[in-house]
Amino acid sequence: MAGQPESTGWGVVGYHKGREVFTVRGCMGHKAEVYDAELTGLEKATTLATEYAKRHRQVKHIHVHADNTAAVTSAYELKPAPGQLQMFNITHTVDKFLEENDERTISIEWCPGHEDIKGNERADAEAKAGTELRAQDHTTLTNAKRGVKERALEKWREEWQKTPPAGGFAIANRLPPRWKPREHVTHTPREVFSRLTQCRTKHAFLGEYYARFVPDEHTGCTCGGGLQTREHILQACTNYDEHRHILREADEQMELGILLGTKKGLEATAKFLAKSGAFTKTGKRREQKTTPEEEDNENDEEEERWWRRMEGDREADFGLVEEDDEEGRREETRE
Repeated sequence: MAGQPESTGWGVVGYHKGREVFTVRGCMGHKAEVYDAELTGLEKATTLATEYAKRHRQVKHIHVHADNTAAVTSAYELKPAPGQLQMFNITHTVDKFLEENDERTISIEWCPGHEDIKGNERADAEAKAGTELRAQDHTTLTNAKRGVKERALEKWREEWQKTPPAGGFAIANRLPPRWKPREHVTHTPREVFSRLTQCRTKHAFLGEYYARFVPDEHTGCTCGGGLQTREHILQACTNYDEHRHILREADEQMELGILLGTKKGLEATAKFLAKSGAFTKTGKRREQKTTPEEEDNENDEEEERWWRRMEGDREADFGLVEEDDEEGRREETRE
């Protein structure tokens, strides 16, 4: 089963004991997606295969294959979703076929495409031929949703391109928007990703951040290098010389825009943070946890108190603290 840019077609080929026993093809027009064609093909295949089995009573087991994972996994599933009519028909056909005889089985399985599998190649050929058939265009829900997402993403990227970067995140704001989370989000441990985000936004345990928002905190670096800045920690702080080669692998000059705003740079920076402990409150590497649960449940009390106090101070400055909260904080101060 396959689709062409001009139109979307589907094709089905059935085999019994190595012999081709039925073939059918169809066209869904210009406003349908490959997923729609694959699901329609599964619907037709299920119907034709069960009808064939009923005419040939020795056939007890049916195997239906398609090379589209999304269509295969949703075929036998009743839920409100794109392709739900085909899903309903497949489910009804399968249930009825199985209820008539306890010895019958039917499976709907994925198979790899373009791997010279005879049945799959034949079905692809039928689908290609199906695109040449006349069909009345009906916009499928899958097609409509894709169009909406494409237009929204295009608008989003236009706004992103014409908005001048500003703030601490400006130098890291090089990756254009997209719907799926990027690898530095999905492949970075939770605690390290937290520090990576703080580093990219410059809202971190950092002297230059303290200077702006928490003036009673020490703003110098523990290495004696003066004001502790993001650039200093990544590029020059002697506390992290041992691990700085990780950053140089991404960019020899360790340019911040590359380290914080490119795929290669983010991978290197995340690795650097994990190995060095940079941008923690203590500036040292955290003790490694033995299980993901321990990492997720980690509660650094010192950091938690610091952030809570900082946020409370800022809320008080803007008059956002409730009277009860202020009274509680005064009690803590007296204690």
